[in-house]
Amino acid sequence: MHEETQNSVDLKLIMYFDPEDQTFAIWDHNLTAEEALRELDRVRRKGLPAFTVEQRSRHKAEEAEDCGDCPADVEHAMEAIPSYSKAEPGSPNRQV
Repeated sequence: MHEETQNSVDLKLIMYFDPEDQTFAIWDHNLTAEEALRELDRVRRKGLPAFTVEQRSRHKAEEAEDCGDCPADVEHAMEAIPSYSKAEPGSPNRQV
């Protein structure tokens, strides 16, 4: 269960990457930094390459799998990486 926070700043989501089919998925969202570290450790122990992403705001969806804001925050974070470019036809897909 997520700790309740009054401040929506500094919330994180956890995404994991599937290297076989070159896709990502969201594991959880609206996590405090402490929750994110615990959950990230748990996901990585399952053998999944997982990462935290800063959320720009608290997401309204209760479940990460139903959240439309999660992919937008991941995309925003990826665009900040200089070597990242949007997928073109025939390149690896990104899915949520």
